Amino acid sequence: MTVELAHPSTEPLASRSPSTPAHPRWWFLWTTPGRILTIGVVLSALVLASAFATSTTINDRQRALMTVLNHTEPLAFAAGQLYTTLSVADAAAATAFIAGSEPRDVRKRYEQAITDASVAVTRASSGLTDEEMVRLLGRVNAQLSVYTGLVETARTNNRAGNPVGSSYLSEASSLMQTQILPGAQRLYQETSARVDAETTASTRIPGPVILVVLATLLFGLFANRWLARRTRRRINIGFVAGGLAVLVMLIWVGTALVISTADSRSAKGTAAESLKTITNLAITAQQARADETLSLIRRGDETVRKQSYYQRIGMMQEQLAAYLAREDAIDKSDLADAEELLKRWRAADDRINAYISVGNYQAATQVALGTGDDDSTPAFNKLDEALSKAIAESRTQLRNDIVNAHRVLSGATIGAAVLSVLAAIAVALGLWPRLSEYR
Repeated sequence: MTVELAHPSTEPLASRSPSTPAHPRWWFLWTTPGRILTIGVVLSALVLASAFATSTTINDRQRALMTVLNHTEPLAFAAGQLYTTLSVADAAAATAFIAGSEPRDVRKRYEQAITDASVAVTRASSGLTDEEMVRLLGRVNAQLSVYTGLVETARTNNRAGNPVGSSYLSEASSLMQTQILPGAQRLYQETSARVDAETTASTRIPGPVILVVLATLLFGLFANRWLARRTRRRINIGFVAGGLAVLVMLIWVGTALVISTADSRSAKGTAAESLKTITNLAITAQQARADETLSLIRRGDETVRKQSYYQRIGMMQEQLAAYLAREDAIDKSDLADAEELLKRWRAADDRINAYISVGNYQAATQVALGTGDDDSTPAFNKLDEALSKAIAESRTQLRNDIVNAHRVLSGATIGAAVLSVLAAIAVALGLWPRLSEYR
């Protein structure tokens, strides 16, 4: 009997080929357990994304507020102080010159103004990073040295009785009015604009955060509804707990952001605007005082100085009236008599011009430097004191608003992180019993 063996090539191919998978590679995701697992992963990711977006927004806002508080605002205030003290120095130098004997308090006022201006230059230079502004401050500082030299030369000649002293003082005042003060004004405007820009940045509505949180809540509602239909259970305790955690986070962070935004807007729209308005009023008052006194020094130039004085006083009256008409104006009590003081000062200057017109410079000088109720100096000093108080009050309000805007956000970052983790855990615990049913 012959046994025939089959050739290897005739063996069935199926016996030598690998087995074909029973299901596609991603088939599990299309099953009910897979969909439940996918929903849990997506929902947890959305919760964590909400926490990340919220924390990032809060941290960025706190960082911006601290930059304004510790860097930008002090820099702007130093620039404002430089602008103000330079005007004070110019007015005091002219007042001391026409007094002849240089009253000690007037001379001290000039020296203090120069010292304050030097301090302001130092503070501003330590905070400036823009190269153009650094060069501008350098020019102001160099010109200030020239100015003080001219004033001292004028003072020396005045004490010696040399008429040329008035020319030196006029040259010094011209340098101050045409070069130094415009440079200081530009520096103040630039730094104030930075305060406004950075404060405005902390008032923007966090659109991405709102979208992510809303997407989380909407997807959570969809997931709960889908799961209820699949499992015939209307309420999932884990989803409810997670939703409540997200809702608490939303209310907490939302309330903190609303309050912080309100404080930031108050800092920008009320305190900062008040500070700029009153600072400009104080500077204009000092420049008007310089015009008034210089009209007694530079004889023959009275008409130009008089027109400049009237223009500045008119500008102050308009700005002051508009400021006091605002409901949110700061420190109205100290400025309550400012309009009356301006009228008294203007009336005193009219008397000065009347004496000048008849050549009685001695009587005009007496009105300019006198201490009577109808003289110029008391009205100017009281106005300057009121404006100085209002500047201090406005700056205090500005910094308090920024501090409050920063403080109300404290703890919100940690709270959002903790609540988001709790929400993710609650979602996992809510889905686990449903997944275990399919083992």
